[in-house]
Amino acid sequence: MAPDIDLVFELEDDAYDELAGLPRSHPGRLQERSIFLEFEEVARGFSVRAHGPALPYDGNAPYKGILQRNSQEISAGVAKLHDRWLTGVVQRTHATDRRYIYEDIPAQTLGAEEAETILATVCTELAQAGQALYRLLFHTGDEDLARLEKALARALRSGPQIITVTSSDLFVPWGLLYLHPDPDSRLNAGAPGQWSGFFGYTHLIEHNLGCVKGYDPFIHYGSEKPKASLHFDTRLDDLHGPEDCPLEPVRHIVDTHADSIDRPTKPETAAALTEPECTDHVILFGAHGTGVRTGRRGEEQAKVVLSDGVPIHADDIHDWSVDRGERLPNPLCFMMVCEGGRVGMYFQEGLARPLFDLGVGCLIGPQTEVNTRFASRFTCRFFEEFFKGECAAPVIRHLTQEFISQYATPLGLAFTLVRGIDNRLIIEDESP
Repeated sequence: MAPDIDLVFELEDDAYDELAGLPRSHPGRLQERSIFLEFEEVARGFSVRAHGPALPYDGNAPYKGILQRNSQEISAGVAKLHDRWLTGVVQRTHATDRRYIYEDIPAQTLGAEEAETILATVCTELAQAGQALYRLLFHTGDEDLARLEKALARALRSGPQIITVTSSDLFVPWGLLYLHPDPDSRLNAGAPGQWSGFFGYTHLIEHNLGCVKGYDPFIHYGSEKPKASLHFDTRLDDLHGPEDCPLEPVRHIVDTHADSIDRPTKPETAAALTEPECTDHVILFGAHGTGVRTGRRGEEQAKVVLSDGVPIHADDIHDWSVDRGERLPNPLCFMMVCEGGRVGMYFQEGLARPLFDLGVGCLIGPQTEVNTRFASRFTCRFFEEFFKGECAAPVIRHLTQEFISQYATPLGLAFTLVRGIDNRLIIEDESP
């Protein structure tokens, strides 16, 4: 890590101009995928197909195999990965004062050297968990799946790939999967993990739930500013006090670049998202939430809670989609919400699938719990770049790498994308 670390997050001026150096997407042009992965549930598990320029034909047969694990087994593997992130990152405490290490920026609170040492240990632990899920998906099948995995691993190790995973049956946090860059290294034999082995660190990867009538990854708006709706739990700012408000910096960024409107309660949110004339280009949730939970009355479905304290459940969002009768016009939805990016094997497990069914064109959110300070900074950085016209996925990848290398926190890697590789704002007079 470089000895000089700039950890100042000021809003008086545009503190994010350093992102202007990112490679720019071509306006209105789809990015060429190098790998396509397709999963479809079958009687014996899941049919897996793989193709794309990074998987050249070997003169034998198309890459197709059978993953011999059912939905429950895959869900259990995903739950283990989530638990490792919860205990290894979110709940990780310092050895001396027992404070949460990733409650803020470790490079600032602990110092660069200690933060880097802890991060190396975290990397290996998370790599072991990500590797276990990768092997569950690609090493527990027939001989054809083994052949597919061999070609896939060779492509992933050859350099950054652009990957679309398509499935309406199988859902995993793709960015958290791990394949060691060196095929001869063995994590279980003591080899250290490397961040470049995580899918979300090195590659652009999105989950596509299937064909959607009328879907357009390009979010068109006219000569005026794009429209944004803010669904915030304003109690978060009251809780943290005027010096450490997590929502106000985000509001500042959005208000600078978009015409925004506040919808801080469940009734206001329902009214807006069921309105046939809804033309929001960006939908942003900033609140407390969870994926599915097991409580005293059994499993409780995913939810997000706004300022009125009334939960918005996955089933509520489904009801809103029925009321609309047609999809929203493909806005980007950013969930600054714990576990807000989860897409589960069944509908109520996360909010991502019901929001996508409602008509969201791209959904971004964390798989795990994320503390409010980090979430605020990460969200600010994302939208400053997204409002400049960059595609969502490259920004997420860049910020993930930056927060690891400069600030010694891996939490950016937890953000996942339902679509996102092509999704960007486009002014109407641009030619797609």
